[in-house]
Amino acid sequence: MEFGAFESTEILNPIYTRIKELGLESYVMDIDTYGFTVIPPEKVATSDFLERMRETVLSIAQERTGNTFNLNENGDSGHYKGQPQLPGQFLLYYLLMADEIFEEWVMNPTLHCLMDYLMQGQQQLSSLTSFFKWNGGSYGEGLGLHSDCPPDRDGNMSPASDVANAAYCLTDYTLENGALAVVPGSHRKCRSPNPGEGVKDAVPVIAPAGSLIAWHGNLWHGAFPKKTDGLRLNVTSYHCHRRLKTQEAYQWRVTQEMLDRNPPEFARLVGADDTMGWGEEGPQYQRSIKYGNPIELKKRAAAAAEYGDPEVVEKMSKVAAERA
Repeated sequence: MEFGAFESTEILNPIYTRIKELGLESYVMDIDTYGFTVIPPEKVATSDFLERMRETVLSIAQERTGNTFNLNENGDSGHYKGQPQLPGQFLLYYLLMADEIFEEWVMNPTLHCLMDYLMQGQQQLSSLTSFFKWNGGSYGEGLGLHSDCPPDRDGNMSPASDVANAAYCLTDYTLENGALAVVPGSHRKCRSPNPGEGVKDAVPVIAPAGSLIAWHGNLWHGAFPKKTDGLRLNVTSYHCHRRLKTQEAYQWRVTQEMLDRNPPEFARLVGADDTMGWGEEGPQYQRSIKYGNPIELKKRAAAAAEYGDPEVVEKMSKVAAERA
């Protein structure tokens, strides 16, 4: 019996195979069991990439705030007014459009594989941000505990990870440095915490610079106060299921140059294959054919063949075969 080759799990087979190739089995189990995981730097990216990413983020922060930043000194948001604006911290938004290194990052094999697993190949990038935090930043006694998944009408959440998050640590995460706070296993409750709930069970996520902290969208999480001078930096890659709205606008703003220099998976990640959101011209089906998932295209071609649209069937079948 060959696991990863069952016809009834055609969508899942390549994800399962990739998890094994990258040696991520135990980290996937961490997420399933506890709601989060910490992947060590050597399984994420090279030290050179980490340094390039850190320098790029600091450069963008300087451009947007008007201030110069030093990792060993506290920060200042300057004239930058990104919301929410809180003491000791700020967020840089819309990083995907700021530098090519972020295109490289969202296609990072480890990050992409985890999001692929959590959303079964149906993920889109919702936002790409960087969290700057320094001595004085705090959410108070409640640690800012929350879940990322949007609740249903009754306040409950699906057991599935409709959204998922991952923080690429650009500096060390320690309790004193304002580490991420999580409540292990809380993703199984499928609801947001009540005020004050979960605080006594929260633990700090300790991780050296270069690590990737990834978590299920239902997980209760926040942050401990930063009690040391200097910056705590990350790049946060927030993903959502295709049926949800993204936080940042990519679908119609991503440039053709960005699409051309990246694989089709990038186009799907930024919604370039999504025909929804049209204007007076109506849906542009050629986008879904050009960038769509090959397994889904094969199924759509078979469905189209039943009611007869030879041109569509031929295009879908050709693209699916090329990417198989």
